[in-house]
Amino acid sequence: MSNKNLFKSPEVKMLVVLFLGAVLSLVFLSFLVAEPKALFGRSLSAIAPTLFPGIVLFLMAVMCGIEFFMIRAGTVAEPEEGMSRPEWVRAAMLFGTLTLFALTMQPFGFLISTAIATTLISLQMGARSPIQIALVAIVGPVALYLAATQLLAVSLPELNSIELFYSRVLSLLSGGTGAGE
Repeated sequence: MSNKNLFKSPEVKMLVVLFLGAVLSLVFLSFLVAEPKALFGRSLSAIAPTLFPGIVLFLMAVMCGIEFFMIRAGTVAEPEEGMSRPEWVRAAMLFGTLTLFALTMQPFGFLISTAIATTLISLQMGARSPIQIALVAIVGPVALYLAATQLLAVSLPELNSIELFYSRVLSLLSGGTGAGE
C-alpha cells in the first residue's frame, strides 16, 4: 500500500482512532476511573484502580502501532471487499451489547450487568444450550468477581445487597459468624 493511499483505508482509519483513543485514555486515566471504596479514609483496594486499565490501554496502543507499521511495510494483505450486511449487523449488535453492559454497570453492579452481557454475547455467538449459557453467564462473572475482590483485593462496582450476601457467605465459609461479627 502506498503512503499516499495509506490513510484512505478504513482499517487504517480505525487503527488511528483506536491508537489515539488508547493514548488519550492513558493520559486522562485518572479522570476516567472511579476512586476505590474507602473505609475510615483508607482504600479498600490493594491495587490502584488504574493499574489494569492502564496495562490494557498501553498494550492496545503498542499493538495499534505495530499493526500500523506492518500495514505500511506491506506485510498485511489488503482486504478484497468490505464487510457484508450480516457482518455489520453482528458488529452493531455487539456494540449495542457492550454499550448496554457499560450503562448497566453502575445501577446493577458488576455481577448482574456481566451476566446479562455474557448471555447476550453467547446468544450472538450461536450458543443454543440454555444450560451452557446459564453456566457461562453465572459461573464466569462470579469467579471473576471473587478473584478480583478476594485474591486481588480490587473493589468492583456492586449493589450493596450483593456485597453483603457475599461477605456473609465468605465469612461463614471461613468459619466466622457472618457480616457484622
